Amino acid sequence: MTLPVEKSKPKENLWQYPIFLYGPPKIGKSTLVSEIPDVLFMNTGGGLDALSVYQMGISTWLEFLESCAEIMKGGHQFKVLAIDTVDRLHKMCVNHICVQNKISHPTDLSYGKGYDMVKDEFMRPLTKLAISQYGLILISHVREIEVSTRVSKYTKAVPTLQSHVWELIDGITAIILYMTSEITPEGERRVIKTAPSETYVAGDRTKKLARYGQIIIEDDGKNWDRIQEAFVKE
Repeated sequence: MTLPVEKSKPKENLWQYPIFLYGPPKIGKSTLVSEIPDVLFMNTGGGLDALSVYQMGISTWLEFLESCAEIMKGGHQFKVLAIDTVDRLHKMCVNHICVQNKISHPTDLSYGKGYDMVKDEFMRPLTKLAISQYGLILISHVREIEVSTRVSKYTKAVPTLQSHVWELIDGITAIILYMTSEITPEGERRVIKTAPSETYVAGDRTKKLARYGQIIIEDDGKNWDRIQEAFVKE
C-alpha cells in the first residue's frame, strides 16, 4: 500500500455518504430511497411489495455476507446499497453467532464475550461498505424514550436499534435523517429532520442538509432530487 500524494476531495453527491434513515412504519422511507437511481435493496423482510425496485431477499447472515461479496466485485450498474431494515439484519447476525457458538443468547458467554463477537461480526461488512465506492443507506424504525434532566422530563424519538448497536452504527454514518409527520394549519405533512434536536436524533457531518433543519416531503415522487439539490446548493 502506497501513501497518498494528494488530498482527497469532498464527495459531491448525497448518496456517496453513509446515511441512516429512520422513522415510523409506512411513512415512506423505502419509497424515498427507491427514488435514487441505481439503488439495490437488501430486503431483510421489509415492506417492499408495493414498490418496483431491484432487491435481494436476505434471510440469514451468511446470505448477507455472500451478497456483499458479490456486490463488492463490481461489474454491475448499482451505485447505492440500501439495507431495509438494519434492525432485522442485526438479529440475523446475533442468531448466526449463537448458532456458531452453540448458545441460545450472547450473554451465555462470560464477560461480555458474546456481545463483543456480535459487534465485531456485525460491523466488519458494514464498515467495508461504508468506505467503499458504493453508497450505503441503513433504514430503521423509531421508538420514543423518556429523558429526565435535573429540571425537566421530555420524550425523545430515537432509532429502534439497541443502544450499544446504535453507537456502532452512528460511528460509520455521515448523515442521520429522521422522517416523521407533523400537523400544520394546512393539515398533516411529512418532513425529513436533518439537524440535531433534544427531542429526536438527527445530524449531518457535512452540515449541508443540517442548515435547512427540515425538508418537506411531497407526493410527486421527486423528493430525493429535492434533497440532493438542497445538499449541493451553495
